[in-house]
Amino acid sequence: MTIRSRLITQAALLQIASLLLLSYGVVSVQRALGEREVLRAETLLKHAVARTATDALIQKDQVQLLSYLNFLKAQYPALAYAHVVWHKGTKTTTQNLGAAPSVGRIDERRVRVSDPSMPDSIVEISFGVDRDVLREPILERQRMMLKVLLWTGSLTALLGLSLAVFLSRSLTTSLVALSRVAEQISEGHLGVRLEWESDDEIGALVRVFNGMSTRLADLDIVKKNFVSSVTHELRSPLGAIESFLPLIREKISAGEKQGLNLSLDYLDRIAANVQRLNRFITDLLDVAKIEQGRMECVLRPLALGPLAAEAARFFEAKALAQGVVVENMIDGVPPVLADADRVRQVLINLLANALKFTPSGGKVRLEAEQVRDAAGRWVEVTVADTGRGMSDADRGRLFQAFTQGTNVNEGVAGHKGTGLGLYIVKSIVAQHGGRVEMKSEPGNGSRFTFSLRVAG
Repeated sequence: MTIRSRLITQAALLQIASLLLLSYGVVSVQRALGEREVLRAETLLKHAVARTATDALIQKDQVQLLSYLNFLKAQYPALAYAHVVWHKGTKTTTQNLGAAPSVGRIDERRVRVSDPSMPDSIVEISFGVDRDVLREPILERQRMMLKVLLWTGSLTALLGLSLAVFLSRSLTTSLVALSRVAEQISEGHLGVRLEWESDDEIGALVRVFNGMSTRLADLDIVKKNFVSSVTHELRSPLGAIESFLPLIREKISAGEKQGLNLSLDYLDRIAANVQRLNRFITDLLDVAKIEQGRMECVLRPLALGPLAAEAARFFEAKALAQGVVVENMIDGVPPVLADADRVRQVLINLLANALKFTPSGGKVRLEAEQVRDAAGRWVEVTVADTGRGMSDADRGRLFQAFTQGTNVNEGVAGHKGTGLGLYIVKSIVAQHGGRVEMKSEPGNGSRFTFSLRVAG
């Protein structure tokens, strides 16, 4: 059974149950009121018979009593019969008005009155009350009420079912549309969206679904970028190694000194490619640790000056080959609370990134300053370059795994990289309790600043 069918069925059952409960309540109230009305009618009839007997007894007119009783019988159809007994001393006279019917519910009542001036003069009247006659108007009103309830209930049920069909259709339309979009996603059409404008729960569900679809599309792009990056980062160095090895074997077999020297150069290139592979695998392992929340940083007091000088020396040869000056201005700042290996990794990633986008004749500068805020004292370390800078769109893409700016396609010094460096930098700094900020404009270089808490 579909959701629409279940909604309509449940609405119909609810209406039927409500109508039955309402009818039961109305009939019960009417029945109770009817019983009170029957008792009140019986009491009135009894008082009328008593007054009639008293008047006839005072006037000592037995014929008048029968006439009065006939009049009452005409006025009160529920008076089925009457049996009159006159007592005067020891003398007794009996009169009958009608006979007890063979059908119907007859309740017999008795009235006894005496003459105040003649205590031995007594009249006893036994009369039957037909309760079916008393109840007939009440039953008629109940039948009319049930007809009204039936018509009202039918009209209400028709309107309710129409409303249920409308509501079920409005609810299931969005669900059907969502199922179609989900089917498209399952077929590989990631990023499709459902346009549905409403502020209710269905609208919230559609917005969440659209967000999920967009996220799946982003993840698919990340996956493709990951596969492309991994393929490139593995194939390029492995291809270089594969091409150098036969050349080395050939030069060594020839036994010439020049060939041996050239083989040493090839070995250096192989070593560089091996280092490139090692860095890439290390980055992948770091990303896996970050995603699993397993990256650990052992925080100890650390002097930034020597560590920054070591990182700058690491890139001296590369900077010289590019014609770029690397200036280390970090000196005189207090020790920070940090993991030396991880901070070295941050500096190397930022310096490598700066050199990648800085052309010949440019400059990369390392500097630091102490700042204070509500959380305490910090040292802010900045890696600035005079490179090409980046646009607003590129700035919004930074610090995401396997994501690079469009400026990487315009030619960089060295290989393009995998888009993992800044993601790892941000994660490491976050582990230290600090933050990373970036300022950049096209043509005016970039400044990456990260903060570390002052030790002590």
